[in-house]
Amino acid sequence: MTRTLGPGARIAVLVLGVAFVVAALLLTRSIPAVEGLGDKVRLPIFHGGSTWVNLMTFGLTGVFGLAYVLSSREDLYRWAAGFRGVSATLWIANTFLGVTAAMQTWDFTGSSQAPISVIRQDPRLMAQFQLLAILAIVLIVDSLIESRKIRAFLDFAFATTMGIWLWIVLSSPAARSLHPDNPVLNSGSEIQTPFFGIVGCMFVAMCLFAWLVRDRIARTD
Repeated sequence: MTRTLGPGARIAVLVLGVAFVVAALLLTRSIPAVEGLGDKVRLPIFHGGSTWVNLMTFGLTGVFGLAYVLSSREDLYRWAAGFRGVSATLWIANTFLGVTAAMQTWDFTGSSQAPISVIRQDPRLMAQFQLLAILAIVLIVDSLIESRKIRAFLDFAFATTMGIWLWIVLSSPAARSLHPDNPVLNSGSEIQTPFFGIVGCMFVAMCLFAWLVRDRIARTD
């Protein structure tokens, strides 16, 4: 029998997850202003850290999905579904955060262009919206089919497609000309420390939220 969380434990996990998100936001506020962008650098750094976490959670979705397909262990499916829901929600948020960050920092001064114009000029933003469209299709298919095996395989297929797609886009000359290579890793500790703190806090928060989704599925199975 699968163990589930009691009402008090569920509230505690939720509060802890929210606390880690708040901690990530506070770490973002601690990032010092830099030459050129000033304190506008904070949003791109938070977006970058959150996107790193998003890629990790999609990776976990794919790993749990494939593990379920191969083993048929129901709890692996619940974890895949938990990370699927968290990852999809965070990708929506990160996609629009990316547009906002680009609008604020374009050419260091911000852009007065329409958002769609900025998106078309930035291969990374285009890739985010393209993957969002594919994700929407996957979620619609998920809602129409009953087979958990097919759902889990779609999780794995999407995570794999995302990895390949982003590798192609990020290595393209157009993307590299707009974005410096490893800006955080080439920065000092005043940037790296809060950045990796953001990544750590957001990752723990997403795992806690995925646990809640997994628990909800376990209680209804």
